[in-house]
Amino acid sequence: MPFYSTVTGGLLDATVLDAEYWYRNLRQTVRFEEATRALLAEGFRCFVEPSAHPVLTVGVQESAEAAGVEAVVLGTLRRDDGGRDRLLLALGQAWASGLPVD
Repeated sequence: MPFYSTVTGGLLDATVLDAEYWYRNLRQTVRFEEATRALLAEGFRCFVEPSAHPVLTVGVQESAEAAGVEAVVLGTLRRDDGGRDRLLLALGQAWASGLPVD
């Protein structure tokens, strides 16, 4: 599975995910926008943020718009609103956006 790093801003061989990498991850500037642009340039068009407070969805959507690319950006959970119903809503949003849901 491809691994796009917010430490390097691009595709990274996952075999280098050692303690030094994670230390750099905590200490260096996060290159989230660069990693998002790299994913968009590679043709990725669906982004799912599986966090209880999906604050990064806005940034991903803005990066896609700046690149002139249509992308589906979904959050799956909300703080104090998790569980089966929230997950089914997210799957419904994916389906309504044209993504296959199995």
